[in-house]
Amino acid sequence: MTEDIAALLENLIDVTFDALISGGSTPWLVARTGAGMPSASAERAEIPAGAADLPRLEGGIFPGLLHPNWFMPEFALPAEADAAFGFKVTQAGVDQDGGPFNRAALTMSLRAAMPSQLAALAESEPVRRVPDLAIEPVLTVPVAAPDGSIQRRPVPGTATEGADGGFLLTFELVGSLVEAAYVHLMREGGVGLEITAKYTAYQTALVAPLQIETLPVATPQVRMELFGDGGNTPGFPFEPVSPAGTYRFFPVVARFSRSLPIGVVFATDDYRSRYTITAENLTRTVIDANDLNAFAGPRSEYRELTSLGDVPAKYPSLRRLYFGAVSGTVVALPAAYGIQRTAQGLQASCDSIVDTTPGDVTGCRFHFTFTVFPMADPVDLAQVRADVLGIPEAKGRTLRVVLPGGLDSRTPPSLEGFASAKTAFSDAQVPAINVGVEIADAEGSPAVTNVNLFLQQLGSAGPPPLFGTVAVRLDDVFPSPVQTQVVLNLRQTASGDELVTTGPQAANRGPLDLVLRRFAAVQGNQVTITALGDQALPAGGSATLAGVPVGASVEVSRTLAVPTPFPKTQMAKYVAFHTHTVQQILHPLTVNAAGLDFAAAGVTAVDVQITMTANPATPIPSISLNPSHAVDFRHVAIPVESAVTGLDCSVALTLTAAAGLRTVTVRHDFMETPILILTPNTIA
Repeated sequence: MTEDIAALLENLIDVTFDALISGGSTPWLVARTGAGMPSASAERAEIPAGAADLPRLEGGIFPGLLHPNWFMPEFALPAEADAAFGFKVTQAGVDQDGGPFNRAALTMSLRAAMPSQLAALAESEPVRRVPDLAIEPVLTVPVAAPDGSIQRRPVPGTATEGADGGFLLTFELVGSLVEAAYVHLMREGGVGLEITAKYTAYQTALVAPLQIETLPVATPQVRMELFGDGGNTPGFPFEPVSPAGTYRFFPVVARFSRSLPIGVVFATDDYRSRYTITAENLTRTVIDANDLNAFAGPRSEYRELTSLGDVPAKYPSLRRLYFGAVSGTVVALPAAYGIQRTAQGLQASCDSIVDTTPGDVTGCRFHFTFTVFPMADPVDLAQVRADVLGIPEAKGRTLRVVLPGGLDSRTPPSLEGFASAKTAFSDAQVPAINVGVEIADAEGSPAVTNVNLFLQQLGSAGPPPLFGTVAVRLDDVFPSPVQTQVVLNLRQTASGDELVTTGPQAANRGPLDLVLRRFAAVQGNQVTITALGDQALPAGGSATLAGVPVGASVEVSRTLAVPTPFPKTQMAKYVAFHTHTVQQILHPLTVNAAGLDFAAAGVTAVDVQITMTANPATPIPSISLNPSHAVDFRHVAIPVESAVTGLDCSVALTLTAAAGLRTVTVRHDFMETPILILTPNTIA
């Protein structure tokens, strides 16, 4: 009979415990996993020897610590960029209103770490994470209800534990939840994360059964007091002293819940490219919420940036600014591209290619290669970088000001002003562009003549005669050409690495003289601009920039110092000349006396002897002119450098007259003026 009563009491305790759980009064308990065990010591309620090693739901010294030294992890989003994050939208079919029906897979990582307040304890005692940990994540998304109110819609997800003890969370969103989640993740910050964690533990109960004679068998009731709340309460809630009853331990599945605001953690530039949309076999980055309201086709992330007002008026060396919503870049379109200056000189060269056995003036061609670079004033760029910090597009973001990334192949470039040349454009190291100009012999127009004309235009003052247009690339789908000018002129060149600044010191490490216009001292978002009044800085020289604050970075506006008028003999200083195949070309030296009245001048013949100033040893056959043979020329093998830098000659004219012979010497450049025309003034 006693054994029957004990068994009845045991059963009543189990039934009562299960009723407590099912009644919902113990939110930290999910279910019982085994039969309860009596305490080996009622005074201290110790777990019986040989029982499974599990945490007890009685709290500890620290929040999250369970007896004996089991901890519940702290959940948090990754401190660094989350490599697992993704927001992948698929548009398939239409919704009831005829718009695109969206589905999205949202993935993110969740850290599960030991609470920081347990670090000191873990150094001296073993501390373990609660066993059999599993979590149930729920994403909460604010959506607008039909009545205009905002409701938080729960989206259950799945969690997969990783090797590091953290979890990969996955959520499937459909319909209007996709756009709502995107807007809140990227801008509003209203998405939240609810975590319910489950683990195995012991639940302690103090039971005080009624007297057997009063026990209502029909409706069994046992007074029961539970100790524990899943570890949410710190301290020692369980300190039994002479308990009036019996302690029981129930193996259970316990749970605890945490709420994590996601905010705009995933709205930074590190994550923007991971918001993608797929429709009609095309996958691309989501530009904005409008992508989710229409079927996704090719669409550029860029738009013209107007937040800074009139760009050319504020930054004269720039034409426009463009903002990339995904990449966070501000592309500064220069007013023009020009030949780049570097520490090695101008990025300009000429390769002459000559036939090995030329029979006449044909067979020669010249190929010029120029590396052109955005002529964006460094001071203007420094000001733009400071100014974009205050525009609306910069809210919560770090914007980067960059130069264009090369040519847009959809719009052909052009170079005007020299019809005799063939031109070609290609991408160089970003943001530079290569420009090739080829000049060849043409019928009635030797290549060397056209090369000299081209070089004159290259060094000319005033509006540059060699100019054209290029279209630069923002991305592959920007709808209209983004065009600007390209100029080939020594007086309008682009800054490179030829100038180095260290604090207030500016050093010209290039081989060409510079003119310093102004400089900007940059400290944070403060830019102070100082004019320099066209200060000369010779090649290899240095200058001190007065007024540069300590710790400020410096940007200097400068140009190339080019003499006016430009001496043709200095062209090799700016353009590197290279000759291939042979070192010389044939060039005609022509003398024309058809306009000279020999009889009136008292001359019967003119013997012409030409000597090249730079190469006097070069043999040049003489020319004899008379009234019946008034024009003649000689083909002379000359160095290529002479053909493109000038062919200054001393011309000795020996005049045969009735009074005898006399000699007149004149100077003439057969490159600048290919034909020497004799007049009465020439022989006077």
